[in-house]
Amino acid sequence: MSTPEELYWDDFADTYAEIQEESQLPIAKDLVAYLREINLLPLDTFVDFAAGSGKYVAAFYPFVQTYVALDFSQEMLRIIRQRVPDPQEKIIRIKKDQQSFLADPTVYSCIFMAMNPALVDEESLLRFCQKTTCLLILRVVEESEDLFQPFEIPAEANDALELNNTYKRWLDQAEIPWKSQQFAYVVTEVIDQPTFRAYFADDYAPSTLDTLCQQVFEQKQYRISTTKIVFELLIVRNECVADHKSI
Repeated sequence: MSTPEELYWDDFADTYAEIQEESQLPIAKDLVAYLREINLLPLDTFVDFAAGSGKYVAAFYPFVQTYVALDFSQEMLRIIRQRVPDPQEKIIRIKKDQQSFLADPTVYSCIFMAMNPALVDEESLLRFCQKTTCLLILRVVEESEDLFQPFEIPAEANDALELNNTYKRWLDQAEIPWKSQQFAYVVTEVIDQPTFRAYFADDYAPSTLDTLCQQVFEQKQYRISTTKIVFELLIVRNECVADHKSI
């Protein structure tokens, strides 16, 4: 029987895939180029843990012999099967949750995860390290925008942006070596006054919103919204498992 979390992601799978397809950031391509530059690619077997709708498959596909797409959502795996080309039949799709994966004694040569929402505790991170000689963790560590964000009602801090720093601390405590590489992108979008007004309609009184529009647009109909997004890749090399048979 599916858990409530699995049911949520199954229901959200198609929408999630569309969001991923709309993103124009070349992070997958840049990530692969960097891993080739430091000689971590090509690989025989590559595990994409929490693969989602397969955003990274196409970029890695030419440089691996076997691509293991692993996710606990059957619908996500269905999308990979239907939408991601696999002309050389390299892709193996596996439905498994994090707990079951970590309990499996199989050791892999490389495990990659991007924005894994389930990796939030030290024990799981260290167990992932035990399952591979090379663990790759990609997360967004910074996201800022200059048009809407300054006027948004303060929200709770996004702890997810701090997870990589938490991982680093846990790895240091366990004396497991790591290094990191950041990938920064700037995205611009033309915003008109009606869009700005509609966005804040529920947050500000009409008179206050009039003042904001005068302040922001200065008699102009359009402004440019600039968003900065920074990804950070953690590369964890755990040589203590190098002597174990891995796939």
